[in-house]
Amino acid sequence: MEPARKRRISPVWEHFDLITPNKVRCLLCSKELGYNNNTSSMLRHYRALHQNKEETGASPSQATRKQELDEALVSMIVKDTQPFNIVDDVGFRAFVSKLDPNCVLPTRQALKAMVEAKYESAKEKAMAKVEKVAAVKDPAGQW
Repeated sequence: MEPARKRRISPVWEHFDLITPNKVRCLLCSKELGYNNNTSSMLRHYRALHQNKEETGASPSQATRKQELDEALVSMIVKDTQPFNIVDDVGFRAFVSKLDPNCVLPTRQALKAMVEAKYESAKEKAMAKVEKVAAVKDPAGQW
């Protein structure tokens, strides 16, 4: 039996969010596109409307802003031990919309993946520190 291969993720996903199983939203202009398990329409949209603008640096990247907001949301979820489904709450969505009408919240599943990634990163850093401390030994071999 052949080992399962990891699926490659298209770089175009940096500019889109999955909002339903059949729909994606562009992070640069908020346009919603149909999604049918491939990135063709997303790539066409990005190339036609955004690729040249982003390359020239004409405007600050909304994708960067989205990443900053997602990181702040993950930090809040972790610090305040909030449930992932807070992003589905009508009141929370209304609050975020008042703060930034262009903000697109991640799905519960995407938020969970972001929190897990932050956990893994923190765990790796902690393990590296422990290994570094463990490598330092008493010169005389005594403690």
